[in-house]
Amino acid sequence: MVEMDQTAEGASALSEEIRSIDRDIMDLIHKRTCLAERIGRMGDMPEKDTETEVDVTGTHPESSGYINIDAGILEQIAKAFIGEAMDQEHTVPSDTYSKKVSIVGGAGMMGRWMERFLSKRGCEVRIIDPASGNGLTLENTSESDIVVVSVPIYAADGILKELDSICRNDALIFDLTSLKTPISKTLTGMAGRRKVCSIHPMFGPSAESVRGRNLIVCDCGSGEAVDEAVSVFGGMGGNIRVMPIEKHDEYMSYVLGLSHAVNIAFFTVLERSGIAYEDMRTVASTTFMKNMETNMSVASEDPRLYYDIQHLNDFRDVMWEMFSDAVDDIKKASRDEDPTEFIKIMNAGREYFT
Repeated sequence: MVEMDQTAEGASALSEEIRSIDRDIMDLIHKRTCLAERIGRMGDMPEKDTETEVDVTGTHPESSGYINIDAGILEQIAKAFIGEAMDQEHTVPSDTYSKKVSIVGGAGMMGRWMERFLSKRGCEVRIIDPASGNGLTLENTSESDIVVVSVPIYAADGILKELDSICRNDALIFDLTSLKTPISKTLTGMAGRRKVCSIHPMFGPSAESVRGRNLIVCDCGSGEAVDEAVSVFGGMGGNIRVMPIEKHDEYMSYVLGLSHAVNIAFFTVLERSGIAYEDMRTVASTTFMKNMETNMSVASEDPRLYYDIQHLNDFRDVMWEMFSDAVDDIKKASRDEDPTEFIKIMNAGREYFT
């Protein structure tokens, strides 16, 4: 009994020592992050510090031999350090962009992201949203230099039309909707006489910065609006793509529509299989679990938003026809006793990615 008690005490002491080490690690990560932010405040940092990245990912795996940690795990840790550090560096703008900004629908998650981003850029930001409880309305956008529309797709067109009669003639107006088809006519009409464009951040509100992430600026007919929008988001390490608004939804039929459809089909088949999720996990492969992680993320999203992304895209039918044809081709090839066609499909995919 005494021996068991001593063993328990020893295990408890070791557990406490591990917790202490964990706290030390967190403190060191915090210090590292603060140093990265200081680098960002010095300005003139490169878009990507390749030399540092090679050093960190290159030296840590070599250390695995004498610290008894798998090289792959160390590489993941190193990449996480690099990503966090570079995000912190790029949350500090290289120059200030002092403007008065109103965010319509700013109480939502993406609206809050825009508030944080533009505040760091030096802007004076206010939220126009009943959910904020601040009493501000669309009329309060009348003196703003920039007006951001961050509302659901189905509400954006009406908001834009109201803003057209309220905002200053020299104000920059842009939306953040995932689809442009429902509002393209209004946007192009407004852009013929004022600074209007359309933005689509290709990331969610959890992003620490725009560093390494894609952001689309849609040209609705006002080159001045496009240039100003690019300057708002530029210099922060993001990948900015300017395109005509007419092209946006064609891309999104694949980038959003197809990727959502594949994931929804995946978890729908699983749900109908009769095999419980926890049961499925006990036999899951690495590839299956990677798919499951994405599937779980999609399943937790707003169903109405995902419906709108599928339903309101003018290019949806082209994508669905191609998707259906691809599934039929794969099904047929997998049933054929001759593997030639199946191998051909796989090789075509490999060539696409290379």
